[in-house]
Amino acid sequence: MSRKPQIFRLESEGISAEISDFGAAVTRLRVGEGTLRDVALGFDDVNEYIESGSYCGATIGRVANRIGGARFSLGGREYKLPANDGDNCNHGGTEGFDRKFFTADCRGDIIELTYKSADGEMGFPGNLTLTVRYKISPRRLDITYTAVCDKDTLWAPTCHLYFNLDGAEKGNCLGNMLKINAQKYTPLKQGMIPSGEVAPVAGTPFDFTSFHALGERIGEKCAQLELAGGYDHNFCLSGEHAATAYGTESGIKLDLYTDLPGMQVYTGNFLRGNSRFGALAPRSGFALEPQFFPNAVNTKNFVVPVLKAGEQKSHYISYIFGSI
Repeated sequence: MSRKPQIFRLESEGISAEISDFGAAVTRLRVGEGTLRDVALGFDDVNEYIESGSYCGATIGRVANRIGGARFSLGGREYKLPANDGDNCNHGGTEGFDRKFFTADCRGDIIELTYKSADGEMGFPGNLTLTVRYKISPRRLDITYTAVCDKDTLWAPTCHLYFNLDGAEKGNCLGNMLKINAQKYTPLKQGMIPSGEVAPVAGTPFDFTSFHALGERIGEKCAQLELAGGYDHNFCLSGEHAATAYGTESGIKLDLYTDLPGMQVYTGNFLRGNSRFGALAPRSGFALEPQFFPNAVNTKNFVVPVLKAGEQKSHYISYIFGSI
């Protein structure tokens, strides 16, 4: 890469975040009392980050997760997208927002990063302007995504942070505890696309309505877990307090809030690459990705993330850290 990314640091009591203008990504996140601990995976070398294919810490767009068949219809017109995940388009295509330079404006405890996505980029209609706003405060990182477009388009952002709350250097996240505010999830069919069913989590390994270790049931004989190689599923959120997680060794706790309707839980089943913490192995970290439901545009009864021409929309994700 000929251009070197810029890194901006935001700091407050008990928290430090490093944000890159490449991919509007969180490249480092450290929290704690006294000595801060790395709780998110990250790369020091942008080429290693790209090679890993991990989307580590990046802003995702135009549409997070998979669009089945790499195509959709909107306003009576069909749009074809790059197929970068089997037959599907995943996380915005081969050159999504995670691979773009943003214009950065850093002001104290806030950084705003802006990207203008041209009409037809990765097959999506309309000239879209996206602003990603990071704000830091004691033990808290807030992200606000705001977009406007000159044509009707799809827009569904997320942040692709990978956590290990016992320490990003630990190499395995399966001892982390997780509780999700979701009574239902969307099962997958072949190709990692939701079947269209919204199923209850009760009585399944997807029941995180009370705390369970990520690794507690991940090896159970379950067709859904076998299909994905672990957890890589969308949960239907019941409220804006989406999830709580904590590290059993560190005692660091994370509460995640969002106004988005779903959340993908991914246990890093195929992680690879050379991070700042050494070689990444599968399940070195877990991602909690607030989102619209995968393939919503092609699925009956899922809310389609349409951004109307001239309409400005915002969504937020908040990470609040504490101790158990």
